[in-house]
Amino acid sequence: MPILRASALVLFALMCGSALGATATVVDVPTRGKTVRILHLRPDLPVGNALVLAGGAGFVGIQNDGTMTSAVAVCSPFVRNRQALVDHGYAVAVVDMATDFELFRYEDMLEVIRYMQARDPVPIWVLGGSTTAFSAVALAARAPLRNGLGAMFYSPEEFESELAALITAPSLIVYHPLDGRNRGTTLATAMTSATVKQLTALTGGNNISCAGYHTFSGLDEPFLSTVFAFFDKYNPTLVFASLAESALAVEFYNQSLDHYFLTHIATEIALLDEGVTIKGWVRTGQSFKVYPAARSDSSPVCRFYIPPDRGNSHFYGRGTVECGATGAANPTFVNEDPQFFHVVLPALGVCPAGTRNVFRVFSNRADANHRYMVDAAIRNQMTGRGWLAEGDGADLVVMCSPT
Repeated sequence: MPILRASALVLFALMCGSALGATATVVDVPTRGKTVRILHLRPDLPVGNALVLAGGAGFVGIQNDGTMTSAVAVCSPFVRNRQALVDHGYAVAVVDMATDFELFRYEDMLEVIRYMQARDPVPIWVLGGSTTAFSAVALAARAPLRNGLGAMFYSPEEFESELAALITAPSLIVYHPLDGRNRGTTLATAMTSATVKQLTALTGGNNISCAGYHTFSGLDEPFLSTVFAFFDKYNPTLVFASLAESALAVEFYNQSLDHYFLTHIATEIALLDEGVTIKGWVRTGQSFKVYPAARSDSSPVCRFYIPPDRGNSHFYGRGTVECGATGAANPTFVNEDPQFFHVVLPALGVCPAGTRNVFRVFSNRADANHRYMVDAAIRNQMTGRGWLAEGDGADLVVMCSPT
């Protein structure tokens, strides 16, 4: 993914006893004016990143010296086997709760992903299960595909079926048939858009220590073998977006919805062009350039998902002020990425040299939708259809695109 903030407070660093020469670091990653603590374990040359959301209460109690005070560190299959992930070539972030006691909020997890991929620009695997399947499913469904995203869910309990249906990333679900709390089969059925999904049952083990069958007690070897076989097969297929100087944002239109959609992410464009997983979208022939990474003169553009009761659409806000106000006024909107791409903001409606005007119109309907364009004639056609022009200055310019 293009832009990652590395302004985390590193509290300590130590050498682990891995043959790969891995390092372990406790990091407080900034988010929402708070921080979320992670234990970051890195081999020398990671092939992928693993974001570990511990089950149970989720709290692992990461201390400054890297120790963990919660029993989750012993019971959660990925927390207790974190070194095995590192030895297999994966950088691992064991995530703790944020300083305001929020647990695995979507926007917090995006910042952790940014932190990890700023250091190791390789694909990210979301690993969650038990009670944290809820957060892991939401993250896998909403995280922009430029991250090179894969997912693994173990012994899933509660989750939102509507979000599970949005997951397109390769996904592995592992469960134990004797685990009465498991909803693995239900989750697999709900993942109707996943390009690859594998449901695996592990038998044996014991129901004595920790949560027994629920956390695969006594089954570490077959559990890890299943996970690594899936990772080895699909990690090479996950495409991580490069830090290009500029990227082309392509516009799509869905006639049945009368909605427009904009993306510069190659994997999203490919899915829409293919029309199999996500149906009904065609290119309009319109596009404009954006910056996939921050520049000294640029401003971030956030991408909000607008839920079905408000439009089942997306909104692209320019700058932190508009994005913050949008989220505050619409708490049900999902901020899929606070820095989806970057543009230059106009000064009193005037774009600087080397950029071109970008216009925005609003459908002014209950099923809210916005359209973005660089052609003023198209903007005028849209307002002639009853859409409302938004922006600054006499020409109502909303942002400035690189030429």
